[in-house]
Amino acid sequence: MQEKKMKEDQKRDYAQLDFTGFNGINNSTDGNASIEKIEEIKKWLTDEFDLISWLDESPQASAETTPISEKAEDRGESVEEIIASYEAEIARLKDEICEVKEGQVTIVGGDSEEIKRKVEELTEENAKLTKELKEAGEQLTFLKKRLEETLAGLPIDHAEIIRKELELKEREKALDERERHLTEKEAMLKSQETGTAEEEARLEDRFHAELQEKENDYRRREQELKTRIEQLEEELKQKSIEIKLLKDELEIAKMSAPEAKKEIEKSIKEIQQREKTLLLKDEEIKRLREELQEKNEELQKIKSMISYKEEELIRREEDILYREKLLAEERRRFEEAKKSTTSIEEHEMVKRLEDLKAEIQRKEEELRAKEKYLNAKMEELRLREQGIIEDEIAAREEQRALEMQQAKVKTGNPRLDDLLLGGIPFGSNVLIHGPPFIGKEVMVNQFIAEGLKKGIPAIWVITDKTPSDIREEMKFVLSGYEEYERLGLVKYVDSYSRSMGDTTVDPYTVYIEEPTDHDKIMDAVEKITKEYKEKHEYYRLAFRTISTLIAYSDINSAFRFLSPFCGRRKRDKAVSLYVVEKGMHSEQEIQMLGSIMDGMIDFKVDQLRTYFAVIGICEVQSRAYIRYTASKHGLTIGSFALEHIR
Repeated sequence: MQEKKMKEDQKRDYAQLDFTGFNGINNSTDGNASIEKIEEIKKWLTDEFDLISWLDESPQASAETTPISEKAEDRGESVEEIIASYEAEIARLKDEICEVKEGQVTIVGGDSEEIKRKVEELTEENAKLTKELKEAGEQLTFLKKRLEETLAGLPIDHAEIIRKELELKEREKALDERERHLTEKEAMLKSQETGTAEEEARLEDRFHAELQEKENDYRRREQELKTRIEQLEEELKQKSIEIKLLKDELEIAKMSAPEAKKEIEKSIKEIQQREKTLLLKDEEIKRLREELQEKNEELQKIKSMISYKEEELIRREEDILYREKLLAEERRRFEEAKKSTTSIEEHEMVKRLEDLKAEIQRKEEELRAKEKYLNAKMEELRLREQGIIEDEIAAREEQRALEMQQAKVKTGNPRLDDLLLGGIPFGSNVLIHGPPFIGKEVMVNQFIAEGLKKGIPAIWVITDKTPSDIREEMKFVLSGYEEYERLGLVKYVDSYSRSMGDTTVDPYTVYIEEPTDHDKIMDAVEKITKEYKEKHEYYRLAFRTISTLIAYSDINSAFRFLSPFCGRRKRDKAVSLYVVEKGMHSEQEIQMLGSIMDGMIDFKVDQLRTYFAVIGICEVQSRAYIRYTASKHGLTIGSFALEHIR
């Protein structure tokens, strides 16, 4: 507002400018011309002079006048730069006239001849500048005309794009001018000492907001123009294709019938050739895809082998860590014993005594185990001689009937049956979860042995053992185990032996070539269960182990296999135990497996003591961790009551 007011005051001062000191000019022959020049100067000073309108009054250029473009080439400048220099010169003349206005009192009392001379000089210089400006205007008009003619010769879309670009440049220039004007206005406002700091800040914020708004508007328009240009280019491509098709149709239409027919046949041959080429390329792509699929399968197998090796290394590392813990515990005990003894001799004597006791205890356990094994062998021989294994199975018919009545099966461990309030319910799928070498496999062996004693068939699904290994383990739990195999009560589904290169053939075993072939495992188990269900009311199943199954594939594949597998066992009212190694899987994976089970027996080690707890399955006397000791023959479970260990 202040700047606008200043400009209005300046125009009013220019309009009231006193040129009385130029009276001597009126007496000269060029007085009228000088008066006209003075009037023009007044118009310039009051901004009433329109340069473009003045240029349009005389658009024709003199033949003898040098074009402004040639001047620009001679000076090494552009037309815009020369016009800008002319405008700067006019501004300088305005300033000089302002100085004349300021010193008009002196001029009035001065020499009129000097004033006349100065006015003539200004007039000549003004005429020269006017001439150059006129040339610049004519040249600019000529260039605009040339540009319009050029645009008229171009396609409409191209011409529209070029016009939009010129309009964008003009808007950009106007925006730059506006920005410069706002910057000058901002500088002027800053230079003023009047007004409060709040007013200056408000004005500055307003100017910045206006500038930002203009900039945003410019960017928006620029983006719209770019989008429009892209659309026009796309339309231009489509039009080019349509024009080409129309040209081809026109050429064919101009031809005679034989020539057109020949041209059409040629086009058809070209199309057929292209189709043939495309078919060949499709076949090549299909072949490459098949090769890629084969490579991916090979890579998957290699990854599975690597994963299995990594899991094996992890198991070994866990074993080493466990042994290191044992060694650290022994060292701690040694240090405590060393501190408690009064002398080295006493310590050595105590240590020797403990070693002797441990050795004696170990020998006694070995003797008891050998004695028990010999007794079992003798009992087995006696049973074989008398053939009373069948009689024993028949004698246990009452126990089987009792199990069917209670809808629970015995586990082979009376203490565990007592904890489970009678045993495991029919149709249960139970997860046996624990670290290696803790005795969880012995619990599974006892479970299978208890069923065989009652004539209940058993199915072993083994992924980390051979049938021979299972037989050796079962000999410590059940005497005459091989006799039960001969009776057809034991079957194996082995996915381990063939993958390890073992070519042994066992009459009671169904061999699976690859551990990842879940469908064959499922089919083999279904075939065995179909035979058992024709003669028996239910069967028992032991899966050792799920961890190897996951190691060869992944948790998702194992889940997709186990979900229907467990469902079919529940349908058959079978009781199944699934062994899984602790430490090999994340908590999320264990929860995922637990979601398809009916419960879990969890084993753990705490300060060199072993514990297990029952999770889910059925109602139990205690959910707490119960201490136990394990051997090859079975588990010895401690007391439990009132939710704690006694």
